[in-house]
Amino acid sequence: MKSFSFAGLVLLLVMSGALRAQSVSRVRSQTSETQGNGEIRDERIPAQRAVTALKRLRDDVFVYRSLGDFEDNRWLARTPFESFQSNLESVSCEVSLILSSLRNGRLKSEITNSLESFRDGSFWWRKINAPRVVNASATSPFASNRAPSDIAFQASIPYTVAIYWRQAAGHLARAEDILSRIRSTNNTIPGEK
Repeated sequence: MKSFSFAGLVLLLVMSGALRAQSVSRVRSQTSETQGNGEIRDERIPAQRAVTALKRLRDDVFVYRSLGDFEDNRWLARTPFESFQSNLESVSCEVSLILSSLRNGRLKSEITNSLESFRDGSFWWRKINAPRVVNASATSPFASNRAPSDIAFQASIPYTVAIYWRQAAGHLARAEDILSRIRSTNNTIPGEK
């Protein structure tokens, strides 16, 4: 009986501490929305910079409307992998800094999801990127013994990359839509307080 009451007391203390931490963070987030002079912080400019940076990535890749379009062309990007990777790293740094200053909400989520989709697409693209230099150990007779499932998996990776590019472009388009609606209203994000 004593162990139950002790465990209950510990649980009560932990929960009260967690509730206090939530209320403190809520107060901090509400006060961080205003600047020192009481004006509401304008997130349009940093959000627009993030969207512009993500557009640079979108311009580097092909975004297909359908599976048929992709199968007709099968191009993943307008630039080589190394150029895209370099651009992705610089855009990631820039957008990550901007995201840390934005309030949580739909706009921040769409920008974050777009960036993460570009990162995911790059991850999978790296899996099929053929280096220009042939490694001598890769030409061994043991290296060519791949299972049919590995070959099929390898063949599906370009489709995966194309899907990530399309998702990134979709999130980016929704972020642009939110920004355009912010401009047409009184600087408030539609659907948020």
